[in-house]
Amino acid sequence: MCRQLIDAAEWDLHGGWALGDRTEWSNRACGIAAVRMILLAYGRQAPTVTELLKLAVKHEVFTPQGAVHTRLADLAASFGVPGRAEPVAADELVGRLGDAPVIISITEQFPDDGRTGGHLVIARGYHDAPDPTILIRDPSGWGQTHERVPLSRVQASYSGRAITFAPLSPVRTLS
Repeated sequence: MCRQLIDAAEWDLHGGWALGDRTEWSNRACGIAAVRMILLAYGRQAPTVTELLKLAVKHEVFTPQGAVHTRLADLAASFGVPGRAEPVAADELVGRLGDAPVIISITEQFPDDGRTGGHLVIARGYHDAPDPTILIRDPSGWGQTHERVPLSRVQASYSGRAITFAPLSPVRTLS
């Protein structure tokens, strides 16, 4: 599991201080942490979150509203894992998860209050049921203790935007 909270020693070692405040960037690094987990899942050498963040800033991945999904997909592709930012309906997620992980845009902690998007997590698989359980990797602090979410709860906070990837072969565990 990769966290979006950037370790102070990693930040200093890789020159993160040149980007500004570590805590502020940690609060915005969910997409970067998700890309790092994808790279590891596909067996690629993955830079640290700080190193990926520096590349993301250089390639203008971020806007004031957050990370641009197409640019996150481009960042993954630059390490040999092509991805595609596209709309994926919530009821299509289970079908997509049979072959590959998907980065999805949800609201942190999956609230059921009408808010959607703003936080990126990896949907990495599912358990079939009337309300399928989606297996997630969430780089936030909340996500360190939550790795299963019913599809109905995902649907309530999911923006419908995702970054999809080619099938994993062979299937690897997401770090």
